[in-house]
Amino acid sequence: MSTGEFVELNKENEHILVCLSSSPSNEKIIRTAAKMARDMRARFTALYVQTGKRERESDKRRLEAHVQFAKESGAEIVMTHGENVPVQIAEYAHLSNVTKIVIGQSSAKRNHFFSKQTLTEKLIEAVPDIDIHIIPDAMNLDNYRKPHGAVYVGKPTMKDSLLTLFIFAVCTLIGLFIQKLQFTDTNIVTIYILGVLLTSILTDGYLYSIGGSVLSVFLFCFFLTEPRMSFQTYAVGYPVTFAIMLVCSVLAGTLSAKLKMHARIYSQLAFRTQVLFDTDRLLQKARSSKEMLRVTCTQLVRLLNRDIVAYIVEEGKLSQGQVFYKNKEETDQQFLIPEEQKIARWVYENNKRAGVGTNYFKNAKCLYLAIRIGDHVYGVIGIPANKDVFDSVEYSILLSVVNECALAMENLRNAIEKEKNAVLAKNEQLRADLLRAISHDLRTPLCSISGNADMLLNNGACLDSKTKQQIYVDIYDDSEWLIGVVENLLSITRLNDGRLKFKFTDQLLDEVIAESLRHISRKHDEYTIVTKCEELILVRMDVQLIIQVLVNLIDNAIKYTPKGSKICIRGMKCNGKAQICVEDNGPGIADEMKPYIFEMFYTGKSTIADSQRSLGLGLSLCQSIIEAHDGRLLLTDNTPRGCIFTFTLPLSEVTLSQLPTT
Repeated sequence: MSTGEFVELNKENEHILVCLSSSPSNEKIIRTAAKMARDMRARFTALYVQTGKRERESDKRRLEAHVQFAKESGAEIVMTHGENVPVQIAEYAHLSNVTKIVIGQSSAKRNHFFSKQTLTEKLIEAVPDIDIHIIPDAMNLDNYRKPHGAVYVGKPTMKDSLLTLFIFAVCTLIGLFIQKLQFTDTNIVTIYILGVLLTSILTDGYLYSIGGSVLSVFLFCFFLTEPRMSFQTYAVGYPVTFAIMLVCSVLAGTLSAKLKMHARIYSQLAFRTQVLFDTDRLLQKARSSKEMLRVTCTQLVRLLNRDIVAYIVEEGKLSQGQVFYKNKEETDQQFLIPEEQKIARWVYENNKRAGVGTNYFKNAKCLYLAIRIGDHVYGVIGIPANKDVFDSVEYSILLSVVNECALAMENLRNAIEKEKNAVLAKNEQLRADLLRAISHDLRTPLCSISGNADMLLNNGACLDSKTKQQIYVDIYDDSEWLIGVVENLLSITRLNDGRLKFKFTDQLLDEVIAESLRHISRKHDEYTIVTKCEELILVRMDVQLIIQVLVNLIDNAIKYTPKGSKICIRGMKCNGKAQICVEDNGPGIADEMKPYIFEMFYTGKSTIADSQRSLGLGLSLCQSIIEAHDGRLLLTDNTPRGCIFTFTLPLSEVTLSQLPTT
């Protein structure tokens, strides 16, 4: 291997990881990492670590924009969860064989010896074996200050406030009661810590956990220490007790709130992952684009708890749209007004997202996303914009669901195209076989007719009457065979092309059988043909095609059975249908030939003298005609020898009382 080949191989094995954040400078970092990935032809991944901290709405919107920008830059978006961001990055980097990490320079500065390490410093220590590219931040970020710490205060609510007051009022009453029972202060402190834990579990955020901790100390000091109804105390050690109680309460409340928050996050992740798995499973079962769109929108309603607007492309045009409501009783059509439909058509025509949170049609009621693979758009999804903004994980799952829908529609389109190509290939093969048959097999009887006619023209005077009669017979037989073949060719090509028009009428079965016997070859005189048909069997059929079926089956029996054989035609009612059987006592059909007997152009391995005069169209045509009549054509063995061709036809609904009297 040359040095150049080795360098190229190393480039293909490169894996670049960029870290996503809500910082305004993150877009520059993503752009730099994307350029590195393109230059090195490396795998490109964008990682965001969800810590559970509540972010400002502006930070959420900025993070969403960064996720979308990374996706447009060719990055694979990955979301993880954990409090320790450097550890999460390091674990993913090792598991995914990351070779280079691109990260921005942290704005945090170490002012003294005891300052905390920056994210960059922690990451360098965690992954010493991976190249870390630190992008200097030249932007002025004085106006941007991301809140530090994991504490989410949240907005106070009347419900949580009243609940907190109630919990600590109960704790105080219990403390007063057990104090009268001569319990120690330690037991009372434990009750208040229990109240802090309950507050952390039953309320949202850290506000009530910390506030409850402080409140518990004040209540204990005011109501349960001497002198009562005062914040003074006679005991020297009580200030220390209060301090320890406060610290324990704060720690207990903070840990409880944190565990509750992480449990909620993991529950959301599990739910969203389940939605994604269910979507993939249901899309695999769907058999049409409309069904796939319905599955996708139903799952999005389940995921987002919002109404979903859907448009599908039909015959090159975008449909009028449909709303999938989160509440079945809703009928609001505000998302299908002409202005919104215009935006959806724009998304379809331009293959771009538009609406809320984008640079196009910002005043729209929805965020519109194209269901697309490459440049091919299969539909448009509209997500109504509420006051709350999509978080990065939710938006990533949303895009995954839409992409799964697009992939399923692409697979369906490919399957349809493959089926069409298969039909075209089959038709081309049919045309080739027909041309071969016409150019080869039809040439033999035509040459025979031409040769016999030439002999009569040029040497007719020299031929005796017996020879002339034999020539006349040969010309007639060849002509009749050609007429039958041409009729079969015309019928089967019309059937395959869908141009054959059926003319269904009510006919008596015994009359149709009798008429078919008048159309068969004159050679039937050398065979014993018996008809056994029940009277007054009225059948719904195209009489000319059914006669053609009977003629083919009887001629087939004549062709492949020795002279003097018996051919029986039966007609009867069976299981609510008319059943017709053509039986012979000839040599029968070998078992290895039976699976192919109804295939077009299959002639088998017959030893009959004139078997070369068979294109293998008769039985295939018969089967197609019978199936068009909602019937079945079956081949069974006759006992003790021979074979039976049986087919069914629908009985007419006309009653005997409706028949004309003679």
